[in-house]
Amino acid sequence: MGKDLDALAAAAAVGTLVGAAMVLTRMVSPDVPPATLAFLRYLIGVLVLLLPLHRARFPSYAPRDAVGIAVLGIFQFAILILLLNHALISVPATTCALVFSTMPLMTMCLAVMARRERFDAWRSAGIAMAFGGVAYLLLAAPAAAGTVRGAGFGIAAAVGATVIGASTSLLYRPYLRRYPALATCRLAMLAAVLFLSAYCLAVSEPLMPALTPPQWLAVGFIGVSSGVGYFCWLWALAKLEASKVAAFQALGPVTAAVLEALLGKRLPAAEVMLALALVCLGLFLATRSRALP
Repeated sequence: MGKDLDALAAAAAVGTLVGAAMVLTRMVSPDVPPATLAFLRYLIGVLVLLLPLHRARFPSYAPRDAVGIAVLGIFQFAILILLLNHALISVPATTCALVFSTMPLMTMCLAVMARRERFDAWRSAGIAMAFGGVAYLLLAAPAAAGTVRGAGFGIAAAVGATVIGASTSLLYRPYLRRYPALATCRLAMLAAVLFLSAYCLAVSEPLMPALTPPQWLAVGFIGVSSGVGYFCWLWALAKLEASKVAAFQALGPVTAAVLEALLGKRLPAAEVMLALALVCLGLFLATRSRALP
């Protein structure tokens, strides 16, 4: 597993950034329409990805591949985040992250059914343990995880986002074997930005809302974390099996719970720390098996 440590660290960073971004999205969502926030998020994200100007050139994509990557980007970056932003209007960040953390189970099931991966008992046990940790967080620490009363649409939106995330995790891999991860991420995110700008205009949502400086800082962090996080996500997918990368989404709800506790000026509950221990042990088990060539 030693040669995969960089990819595992990248996947872990993504899970942590997802949890942090959900907390900040929840904070600004009352003042920023979902489509506007998604547009700003990926406008900033794609600018971050274009910073290394000496490597900003796109490779020569086959037309069919370019269209495929663009469509995946619209689903992965635009539609998925639109659903999550709608969910976070009515669902606490920790609860939303918990729903999203079921992505590893969905990814593994889809990968096995599509014969992209072999069934692995250790990985299954590890993913189940990690998911058990976040389920325990929701059931044993409702004050930290939040409640979901009257949030049926929000939960449904979060489930839809999770299904999209699991599906695109599998569909990206063939492209990542042919093209660099950074260039692929740029193309996918640029397609999402163009889609979101058109969507905002179609639904009469502003592209540049009036926000306070702290709110702009929150939006800026969300955007930067998206650019960095999704590059790490695609880079890890190019080196590891999709279910192994997706397993680290279990870090999202625990990160969200810890941040919400700290922002509330209280120490994380003992239940949160126990959930974190279960998640870490589960991830250790899930990453013990070797990746497919």
